[in-house]
Amino acid sequence: MDNQKNDISMSNYSEETERDILAQNITFFRKKLKISQTELAKRIQYSNKNVSKWERGETTPDIFTVKKLAAIFGISIDTLLSPIASDTKDAIQTKTSVPLRWKVYMLLLANAILIMAACIAFFVLKSIDVKSFNITHLFVYILPAMDISVFIFICCIKRRVDPITLSLFGWLLVTCFYISFLGAKNIEYVYIIAAGYQIIAPICAILINSGQIIKINKIFIKMMKKEPSTNK
Repeated sequence: MDNQKNDISMSNYSEETERDILAQNITFFRKKLKISQTELAKRIQYSNKNVSKWERGETTPDIFTVKKLAAIFGISIDTLLSPIASDTKDAIQTKTSVPLRWKVYMLLLANAILIMAACIAFFVLKSIDVKSFNITHLFVYILPAMDISVFIFICCIKRRVDPITLSLFGWLLVTCFYISFLGAKNIEYVYIIAAGYQIIAPICAILINSGQIIKINKIFIKMMKKEPSTNK
């Protein structure tokens, strides 16, 4: 009887310990990713109350949700379920915690290099008196590249695809095409492409951020695999 009681108490202790480890790891890796409980809940399609309970150790997610969490955090399931030493956590935190201001400085530096390159190209082309090309367009051509740098910056900070900069990229690209062929017949219709892109780009961003694009790809792959058998 005593052995049975000890086994039961040890199993309860083990469950509580594992629950605490999982709770601590979810909290740690969420903060490491710099997202809120609400943001994490949206990504795994749960309520923020569920995430709060997991981090307090009141409840535990099922194995499928644990797999999703590990994928979002960029770690293995074993890492998420295993205890991490405090010094290891400090090392990970120190390694990944680059101050935001330095990231902003890097963004500004990248855009400054683009502007400088456009200025150099402008003065070089002007010095050789190029008449077949409007050199002032150079400063318009760098706008899509600058938008891409902002897009990458926002994606790295938020760990999400930003629909605004993604949409703006299409409009800037079409504008560059428009000014390049200004005077051509019906060139203004090129903005119809931008209007279509304006609809597609945010939808793609939403699907990617919600993880639905992965499910769509899996369904599409299954359909492609089934087609040969149906044709037979």
